[in-house]
Amino acid sequence: MSKNNNDDKNKIRRRKVTSSNTDVNKNTSKDNYKKVSSKPKKHRKRSKTKIAGMLILFMLVTVVAVGSALVFSSLRNTEVVTKSLLDSKTNNKTVLLYTDGSKLAEAETGHKKIPLKKLNNKTVKNALVAIEDSRFYQHNGVDLRGLARSVKENILGNRQGGSTIPMQVSKLLLTSQEQTITRKIKDIYYAYEMSKKVSKEDILLTYLNNMYVGNSFYGIEAAAQGYFNKTAEKLTLPEAAMLVGATNNPYKYSPYTKLKLDGTEQRSDLENKLLFYSHTENDGFDDPTQVELNMIDKLYSWGLITDYDTYSQLKKGTMIVRKAVLNENAVGRAKTVLGKMKQYGYISQSEYDQACLDAANIKIEIPKNIQTIVSSVEDYVYDEVINALKDQGYTQEEANNLYYNGGLQIQTTIDSSMQAELEAQYNNSSNFPSTITDANGVTQPQSAMVIIDYHNGQIKSLIGGRNVKGKRTLNRATSPVQPGSTIKPLSIYTAAIDTLEMTQSTVFSDARGGYKFKENRKWNPSTTTAGVGNMSLRLGLAKSSNTVAVKTAENLGESYQDCIDVMMDYLKNFGITTVVDSKTNSSNTTDRSFPSLVLGGMAYGISPLEMSAAYGALANGGVYIEPTVFTTVSTYNGELIVKSTPQEHRVVDEEVAYVMTDMLKAVLTEGTGSDASIGKMPVAGKTGTTNNKYCVWFVGYTPYYVGATYIGDDVGRKDSNGNKIDLRPVEGSSSTTAKLWANVMKPIHENLEVVDFEKPSGINFYKINLTDGGLSSYGSNAAFVKGTSPTRTSSYSVPTPSNTGTTQDEPTNDNAGDGDNPPDDNTDNNNGDNTNDNNNNNNQTPGGNQDDNNNGDNGNTGGGDNQDNTTPGDNGETNTGGITDTNNATEALQPEQ
Repeated sequence: MSKNNNDDKNKIRRRKVTSSNTDVNKNTSKDNYKKVSSKPKKHRKRSKTKIAGMLILFMLVTVVAVGSALVFSSLRNTEVVTKSLLDSKTNNKTVLLYTDGSKLAEAETGHKKIPLKKLNNKTVKNALVAIEDSRFYQHNGVDLRGLARSVKENILGNRQGGSTIPMQVSKLLLTSQEQTITRKIKDIYYAYEMSKKVSKEDILLTYLNNMYVGNSFYGIEAAAQGYFNKTAEKLTLPEAAMLVGATNNPYKYSPYTKLKLDGTEQRSDLENKLLFYSHTENDGFDDPTQVELNMIDKLYSWGLITDYDTYSQLKKGTMIVRKAVLNENAVGRAKTVLGKMKQYGYISQSEYDQACLDAANIKIEIPKNIQTIVSSVEDYVYDEVINALKDQGYTQEEANNLYYNGGLQIQTTIDSSMQAELEAQYNNSSNFPSTITDANGVTQPQSAMVIIDYHNGQIKSLIGGRNVKGKRTLNRATSPVQPGSTIKPLSIYTAAIDTLEMTQSTVFSDARGGYKFKENRKWNPSTTTAGVGNMSLRLGLAKSSNTVAVKTAENLGESYQDCIDVMMDYLKNFGITTVVDSKTNSSNTTDRSFPSLVLGGMAYGISPLEMSAAYGALANGGVYIEPTVFTTVSTYNGELIVKSTPQEHRVVDEEVAYVMTDMLKAVLTEGTGSDASIGKMPVAGKTGTTNNKYCVWFVGYTPYYVGATYIGDDVGRKDSNGNKIDLRPVEGSSSTTAKLWANVMKPIHENLEVVDFEKPSGINFYKINLTDGGLSSYGSNAAFVKGTSPTRTSSYSVPTPSNTGTTQDEPTNDNAGDGDNPPDDNTDNNNGDNTNDNNNNNNQTPGGNQDDNNNGDNGNTGGGDNQDNTTPGDNGETNTGGITDTNNATEALQPEQ
């Protein structure tokens, strides 16, 4: 049956529109229109409400999702909390490692952190609960009521913490001090877990063992001993309240404040009240005033300073002293804690009243340090790591906390076998002359040595003294000492070779006189050699001739001050930081003089560490690398905190450095340093002796390592009556130090391949006569930078003896000085290296010369002989001390390759 469109079932039913309907629509009033369209508007309102509801629901879902994700991510790397975990982290110590990974040392405990296994003093525990977590025994790790109250108070602008004791334990040991939501989530989680698996008593003890109480004291036991010189078990009620209260703000509420000495104190005022701190440029401490310096002598005479090392550093200003005075803020905070204890029923009203009175009279008592024989390495590593942490933005307190309580892994550069060898040699008294123990209990003569791998600047071994006692005391390896003639290669001869106008064959008269500048003619330093002829630069350095050194230095510039500037610049480029470059007449201390820069009679001196690094630059092809004692500092779980990146710079071209190495090798083969020989291994180095042999040096290097060492009595010592103790000359002069150097270095090099120093391509060798510097088939093979060469043929037809002059730093005539430096016959009652009238005697350092009766040439006193400035040489020439005339020189022979 076909479909019919007229069938009702298939019709599209439409509303019939008539003309009348059309008219109605046209004539519909405005009101009728609004009434008809009101239904769609209500529908739109319902849609907006629905959309808003969906948005809110979406936001809630998002917040929950994000929150869940945050919680999940925060707790992703959590640990299982157990008592053993808390104990291990409480007892975690910073470890110093040798290069081979073995343990060098653990960070000293002292009074930094002394964990307790138990504490029976309920007063301490009650004070802690009262002030920090009053519902501690009721909640399960997190006090929801306390958290709600904290949120409310913070919204109202009143800062209030909501952390419970378990949450604080988490922050101290398991998370961090960062103010982040992630850390808070972890703290809450750990607090809950802790309360499930660790007893309340153990949680309290863990907190007490780790809380910070100011002044680098961590834990109740360390704080009790450090502030009151008693154990935590014996703390009184007000003392317990004071220590517990300090944790709220250790910088404000620590039990004592540190004040300067004002000079009015009596012995009884300062007994058990003195604090000693190392003083550096950026430590925040003021330099000591004259009043404080005067008080140091009183403290020493009263027996309140018990060791000479501390006294010496205090007098030099490298250490300062403060007195501990009861902190009034701490007293107020203790009363607040006592009030909470009374509020929660731990003490009665009468106990509260009495404790408040006693708090105002708490006695601060600083414990005496127990001195033990130690290595200087640990102290030096501590200093360097703390400075590195501070460079990264940590405060001194934060850096100390991390060092002592962070469980750090410090990878040092110290080689265990080399350090053991160095310490063994320093424990062998036969390496040192006339060993005594002075009235201050200090071994004399003293000594220090540093060995560096100059290829990378890493310190391989270091010792800061003989039988060093105590921590944070004088480290002679890093303390400046008068260098004597070891300064000459750095300030004079490297600069001379670097001019490319002076060479190893350049000749000067070694006789006294003939000086170029009026200042030096007035000073008129003596010769330390035969003083009757000429010397090449090579022989002048090998024999440590003072007159040749002065005359060489006079050719570094056009004027006296020009020469001073050149020598200053080279020393600074060699990493010497103790040069005093004061150009003002008002300054009392300066090294702007030839005696300081040529003969080493400096205002402060140079430390063995800086001296070894400076010579290391010559060994390293002219590149100076800043010495470092550690490579990395990491957390206990391996997270890298600090990586050492030593700075380096070029001092001179490698050809110039090689020529200097060749000249310093001649010191052993042709000069004063033969006792430093260690067999077939090549050695380059320099001896140094201050006048009267009060301090003797040897600085030398091989193709592997550089080492610097000195021997000499400490300067400025006093007996129990305050009388100055005279220095003693070192028996054997610089040969004693050269032998010590060899005894240390020979076993270190025993299994190393014998190789020579690498020769750059820009070097030629010529044989020269050591006296007149001329080419000679019988001469010494000497290195020259390409483009330079000997400028004459030797007038000697036979070889000159290699031992011309002296074989050690010893005088060869009645007018010669002791060792490398000239005698005092040109000074007025001055017997030392450092007698410049402008020098401050308070700045003398151990191993140099005494404050008042100095023995050397650092003195522009004008008391010298005004001798004729023209000295005849061996060959009949008249030499005025300048470079030998080369205009008529014969053609140079071809170099030996």
